[in-house]
Amino acid sequence: MLELTVFLSGALVMVLEMVGARVLAPHVGTSAVVWTSLIGVVLACLAVGAWAGGRLADKNLSRRGLAFALAGAGLGSGLTAFCHEAIGQWVTSAVGNLYVAAVLAAVCIFALPAFFFGMITPYTIRLRIESVDSSGATVGRLYALSTAGSIVGTFLGGFILISYWGSTTILWGVAACMLGLSLCHGGGRLRLRAALLALCGLMAVLAASYGRWQDGRAMSHLIESPYNSIRVYEGVDWAQNGRAVRLMATDPGYSQSGMYLEAPDELYFRYTQFYALGPHFVPGANRVLMLGGGGYSVPKWLLSDKTPLARPAEARVTVVELDPAMTDTARRWFALRDDPRLTVRHEDARAFLNRQRDQYDLVFVDVFNSHYAVPFQMGTREAAAALRRAVAPGGVMLMNVISAVEGPDGRLFQSIYNALEQSFAEVRVYCAGGEAPDRLQNLMVAAFPERRADTETSAVTTAEADSGLAEKMPGAVSLPAMLASRYSGQRAFATPALTDDFAPVERYTLVLLRQ
Repeated sequence: MLELTVFLSGALVMVLEMVGARVLAPHVGTSAVVWTSLIGVVLACLAVGAWAGGRLADKNLSRRGLAFALAGAGLGSGLTAFCHEAIGQWVTSAVGNLYVAAVLAAVCIFALPAFFFGMITPYTIRLRIESVDSSGATVGRLYALSTAGSIVGTFLGGFILISYWGSTTILWGVAACMLGLSLCHGGGRLRLRAALLALCGLMAVLAASYGRWQDGRAMSHLIESPYNSIRVYEGVDWAQNGRAVRLMATDPGYSQSGMYLEAPDELYFRYTQFYALGPHFVPGANRVLMLGGGGYSVPKWLLSDKTPLARPAEARVTVVELDPAMTDTARRWFALRDDPRLTVRHEDARAFLNRQRDQYDLVFVDVFNSHYAVPFQMGTREAAAALRRAVAPGGVMLMNVISAVEGPDGRLFQSIYNALEQSFAEVRVYCAGGEAPDRLQNLMVAAFPERRADTETSAVTTAEADSGLAEKMPGAVSLPAMLASRYSGQRAFATPALTDDFAPVERYTLVLLRQ
């Protein structure tokens, strides 16, 4: 039984840690800062728990002591399941610095269960050791079992549990399992632990049922996947005459996709309208690759009756979206419809680029691993070479980057710009946020495989006027205004290009973490 206890405890502590990222995501996001905070806090608490477990075993060695540690891990997991939402909201409102908020949230939510989990292995080892002559083999065997359990728990949590159950339900399940193990080792207060076990089982069922009920009636929905914690909610945009909107968010305080309820095919966010620069630069475009689906706002617009594409009936749009839950969310809440012209691939954008050999008139890039940063592997010079291979002769690549252009707050853009310049003949940047170049905003970076004549002093060409493209432009940003937002300052940036080997994205985006 001791061996089974060590194995299961090792598995469940990793389930707790895997679910922890989903618990923290609605409050502090999903960046590397958050993962670092979670892992560091859990490891620290496990270490303190291991020290305390060893001390307790030397002073009071009994099955009852092990039952106490197991029950503590179960009770701590139950308190985490019960309180994590309130604690996360308090941390978000009380702390403005992401580093401090992420560490504080991890401590407040996971310190107690991690501490008791840390006690289990050393206490069990002390119970199992029968002779000094065989102590080395005993310690090695039990640590190997604990590690094997952690491996199983990692795959179980990441591949299965998160895909089928909500975070709160999983936490209640962890609590119930640990209390069940505690009962198996006897000791005092059996009735109390049995009652707590029954309560945890009931709470897990109620949490799952409540989640389904809330999902069916609420104006706000939470969808959890192995990649994201996705929130869908509705509101009113008073800046647009009180139009009702539906928004999607994967990080606190920011929305990644939006849709007007009465006009699902219209582009809501200002920066998305700048993708119309693609058909402006390539008037005959019909083959489009979109890296990053999100709420599928741009693909819907391209395939609608407002499309700026040259021959809509012959258009072919391929969307590469890592998270299938994003696509499902877009279908359920963002009016994404089946269309024979649309192909969806669920895989990593860089992996797709590395192996595919097709070429496209337009390549749109709108990928983020948090609310502020392009995944580093999509901004390197190696990624730029892969993007160049995907752009057909005469085509263009457009990438959305959140950054300033100039100054220290522009280092992310500058490093991506320098990487793109090594593969493309010409790179231009447009301040899609309408701000000064030294201000943080959405930037639309346009990269061309050949050099282009500079014709942007004329707002719209005669051919575009004849085709009605200017009249199809969505929202308040006209094509002439987009062209006028082109950055014309110096472009000899000192920030080195990102590479697959060295891409300090988190350091370059400190300004965004301070927002």
